[in-house]
Amino acid sequence: MVMLLLKQPATPKLPITNLPQAVEVDREQASVDDIVTAIQSSTKLAPSRLKLFLASSKTVLVPNSPLKVYDMHDGTRVLVKDIGPQINRRTLLLTAYTGPVFIHILCYYFQTLVYGTSFQHTASQVLAFTLITLHFAKRIFETLFVHVFYRITASFYSVYMYLFHYWLLSGVFMAYYIYYPSCATSESSQASIDSSSSGASSPSVAIARGVCSSSISLLSSSIDTEETSLYFLSALWIFAELSNFETHLILANLHIRFPRPSYASSSFAPSHSRLLAAASPSASSSPTSSRPSSPRPSSPFRLNNAAASTLISRRIPKGYGFDWVSCPNYFFELIAWTAITLITRSFASLLFLVATGMQMWRRAVRKHELYKKEFGVHYPKYRKVLIPYIK
Repeated sequence: MVMLLLKQPATPKLPITNLPQAVEVDREQASVDDIVTAIQSSTKLAPSRLKLFLASSKTVLVPNSPLKVYDMHDGTRVLVKDIGPQINRRTLLLTAYTGPVFIHILCYYFQTLVYGTSFQHTASQVLAFTLITLHFAKRIFETLFVHVFYRITASFYSVYMYLFHYWLLSGVFMAYYIYYPSCATSESSQASIDSSSSGASSPSVAIARGVCSSSISLLSSSIDTEETSLYFLSALWIFAELSNFETHLILANLHIRFPRPSYASSSFAPSHSRLLAAASPSASSSPTSSRPSSPRPSSPFRLNNAAASTLISRRIPKGYGFDWVSCPNYFFELIAWTAITLITRSFASLLFLVATGMQMWRRAVRKHELYKKEFGVHYPKYRKVLIPYIK
């Protein structure tokens, strides 16, 4: 049994009331959830709101992980932080991805309700609707059956950001202007136009040829959409989506085969800090030495330098796309949205592409730095952040 001292950060954003000063647990048998349960009984806070980490090393205590993988003893200080209301991450993503699907279906099929007129869609509009709905259907499928989430919950306040990004930008804004009938007329007025201008091309013919596009367009609406261009952009989109799916499978398989060390049992792997310590030159007299390293006495692990290096190497994402950049899933998704932007020629699509690119760049930079921090010298130096051959 060990007595753990519980404290809050020096300047907590959300102070915790009635936090117990200490909790006694069995280090060999208990898990992090036992500490959380003791705190919850006193503070009445939901377990998802509590974040625990060791005060000395700032090591996060991951839910469901056994306490024996951490360096704990009598008097160890554990910082407890209230991270605010949480929402299940899978629920959040499903909500974000299903919204644009229904919005695009509404603008595409219910023309009279949205635009007040009935018209025939251009080839570009039909193709854009197909690709966009398939993209979000793929995202929903991946959320349900592919993705493995390290963090089960997300901040409840991130709901507003997701709703703005997906429901408003890729949903309402994109759908309304992509399918906007800039050259379309109502069926009744179209009949009168056809009868009065027999020598000119009717709006229905113009729309069928793809002359008309969104009222907010990157190009002049008088420029015809080449059929070969649509085939090329469709092929580019298919390539990007399949490549993105492949990178997601690689990440999911990696997370299943090599969960983060804090989740592992004592027979699997040490915590991150001890794993790197075992792989460092100071832990062994030779980089290829098979002599066991000397971790802390409380560590149940005895990995030599070669074994630790091999384990780290296997946990580094490799394969399709990862040989170029740290986040190829973002790179391929940006290619897919670029293809859609060129198909629609809409400023609404361009705006969403820019917003998505900025957000993915920030995430990719953060992920790239985390990879370098976690794997150190073992992480390939030639890998770029998001775009191949560009830092």
